[in-house]
Amino acid sequence: MNYAFAVKWLKAFRESADAICELYADDFVFEDPILDQYQIRDKGDLGRIFVLYANKDRENGLGVHNFRIRGYEGDHRSGLIRWEWTPEDCANFIGIDVKDKPFFAQGHTFHVYNEEGKIVRESSWWDSGSIMHDVGVPGVAPTPFPVAEPALA
Repeated sequence: MNYAFAVKWLKAFRESADAICELYADDFVFEDPILDQYQIRDKGDLGRIFVLYANKDRENGLGVHNFRIRGYEGDHRSGLIRWEWTPEDCANFIGIDVKDKPFFAQGHTFHVYNEEGKIVRESSWWDSGSIMHDVGVPGVAPTPFPVAEPALA
């Protein structure tokens, strides 16, 4: 697996939940701690998670979700995919009113692959704080970057 597979995986989100699930081995573990999803091992459950992100209906409020690869570090057995995500026509995300409030997030997903190139382990992390800030959730400020102090001689 490599950069090309990472692109294929992200493009599958434009097709369908089934297209995404086809890239996973029968024996896999999926986790997205940001959404409190741990130890998902059933493709039916996985498909129900991914159906949101594979939505194509711009009228149902779920949004059309666009993913773009930022980089891949790894080899044919494991790798870290860095990506960015922007939904369009989304009215509600994880219970938050996001109608007419564009947002953008960056994240990364770690994959382990079997001999056939199927995903056997996945763990995804993404910047939920930036989303909350972008859509105006009260009390959420962007994460400040520390300013480096000049070194003392």
